[in-house]
Order: sequence, then structure tokens, then C-alpha cells
Amino acid sequence: MSPDPLPDFGHVLLLSRGELEAAELAECHGVLCGMICGENGNTAHDFMSHLATLELAVESGTSLYDVMNEAFDSTMQQLADQELRFRLWLPDDEQPLEERTQSLAQWCTGFLAGLGVGGPLPELSEEATEALGDLQQIARAGLSSAQADDTEETAEPEPDDEENEKAFYEIVEYVRVVTLILREEMRGPGVDDPIH
Repeated sequence: MSPDPLPDFGHVLLLSRGELEAAELAECHGVLCGMICGENGNTAHDFMSHLATLELAVESGTSLYDVMNEAFDSTMQQLADQELRFRLWLPDDEQPLEERTQSLAQWCTGFLAGLGVGGPLPELSEEATEALGDLQQIARAGLSSAQADDTEETAEPEPDDEENEKAFYEIVEYVRVVTLILREEMRGPGVDDPIH
């Protein structure tokens, strides 16, 4: 059975009534994925509590709270899916690339924060350790590009938009695969997994 899709990103931003920007909503999903991968949050309540700790609070009894619960359920299903149909919750393709790029960086920031909820990480393989380093670089790159936008105008010519789009999708796919790798490594073997 296919996992439930995540709620529509743009619709959820509207429900937030300006309380969350696109990058913050993406960060919420990153936090959730990090908590699940690190096995630091197995209930929607754990997720909502940690969002409140990060000052990304979502008030209970609101439509936004209900949708975030849906996102929790969908994400749990997607990360457990044998067909690897997990997706990052990011702004739609119609949104400006800059907004999507910043949201991806924030997603990575949230993922790392969610992963660290349970304290120090267990010893990881070299591949997983490198992957975590890559996520940290993506998060930092988003932060440094946002600071550069705030402080100065660049006179450098922009690379081709099509190339930028392609690069963005490659990074999104890489982050998606890294998330699945970390999920598998951190959860360890399951009861039904074959023994080699």
C-alpha cells in the first residue's frame, strides 16, 4: 500500500496565517525526519513538543495543528515504505528557486536538530558520518547565502536558470537518499530483516 502523501505545502503556509514562512515549514519537516531517524520521537505529541522547544510552536486545536499531525503520519509511513517513496516537504516547483533553496537548507538544519534531540549520536559508519557532514554543509550554505543577500549585491552574472534547477533537484535527491541511509543505519536491523 502506498504511503499517504504529505499535505500541500502552499496550503499549509496559508493555514499558518503568516506564523510560518516557507523555510520554517520545511525546517519543521526536517526536525520531524531527524527525530524519526534518531528514534527520538515516535508520536505526534513528541514532534509538537519539540517544535515548541524550537519556538516553531503550532497551537493545538487549530487547522495547522491538525495538518501537522497529518504530516507526522505521512512521514512515518514514507520513511517505513519498502519502495522508498519518502519525499522532502518543500515549496512547490512554481516558487522561486531562491525560496526553495533556502527551504532546503532550513530542512537540513531542522533534520540535524531533530537527530540531536536524544543526545549524542551512536557511532556511525564512515558513509553515514560523511553524509551528516554534507547535510551540515548544505545547511551552512543556505545560511551564508541568506547573509550575503542581506549584506551586499553581487555583480557576478547568474548561471543558467536551467542549470540551477538541475543542481537543486540533484541536491534534493541526495538529501532524500541520505535521510533514508541514516534511517536504516540508526534503527539497526528489524525483527523481519534477513540475517546474512
